[in-house]
Amino acid sequence: MFTPVASLEHISHAYGRQDVLDDVSLELCGGEFVALVGPNGSGKSTLLRILVGLLAPRQGSAALFGVDPGRLKERARLGFVPQRPRLAAGVHATVDDVVRAGRLTRSGWLGRRRPNDKAAIDAALDAVGLIELRRAPIEKLSGGQQQRAFIARALAGEPDLLVLDEPVAGVDAESQRAFSDSLSHMVGEGGTVLLVSHELGAVADALDRVVVLKRRVLFDGTPAGLSERGVSLGIHDSDLPLWLEGVSTPAVPAQPHRHSDHELR
Repeated sequence: MFTPVASLEHISHAYGRQDVLDDVSLELCGGEFVALVGPNGSGKSTLLRILVGLLAPRQGSAALFGVDPGRLKERARLGFVPQRPRLAAGVHATVDDVVRAGRLTRSGWLGRRRPNDKAAIDAALDAVGLIELRRAPIEKLSGGQQQRAFIARALAGEPDLLVLDEPVAGVDAESQRAFSDSLSHMVGEGGTVLLVSHELGAVADALDRVVVLKRRVLFDGTPAGLSERGVSLGIHDSDLPLWLEGVSTPAVPAQPHRHSDHELR
């Protein structure tokens, strides 16, 4: 029996009396590159926190690799970069130190360095354009550069599922292209990527699916299916953000995704 990499079943959640998610169901399968988009306040970050086990839903259930996210023992299989990762107070580390920490999910704190550790770290730094700054103190970097270091840390861990919340905000176009290539390589090797971003131009050609969320899943289909409705994913276009902010009903009914069917239902 096929087990999805991640699944959400009839998820609903609220903060006080403010409903943020309403009966959301979603499946992610191995080898998929999925973008999750929606207007501000649509519940995207809340959905990610539930998916990775940082938040329990008010209703419904979530699973990572077939188990409750909060009980996942093989944490190395999951890479997660929140929208605004923060350094612990008083941390004095280089960019290389931060990215190297991503390998600890594989080897453990007392694990010996393996020959492929350096290659994974170098590839991750290259993917986010920080090779030249690898010896720089992380606290001296700009906010955008620090974000790229945290992305590299997640990539260095070589997770089976990589979840990214607005990772390219403030990142230059050249670094976005290298980042996109790295994500495409990961998916090509059988990994799964769930990316939340309003800026999808750099990855548009690599995406398998686009999921539009506004408390509910309003659209789940291919980028081509979205384009048929006059909405492009170009980074310099304003139509996607404007359409998302105004969306109130689905262009077509969203239906549960099937691993063998990437076409718009």
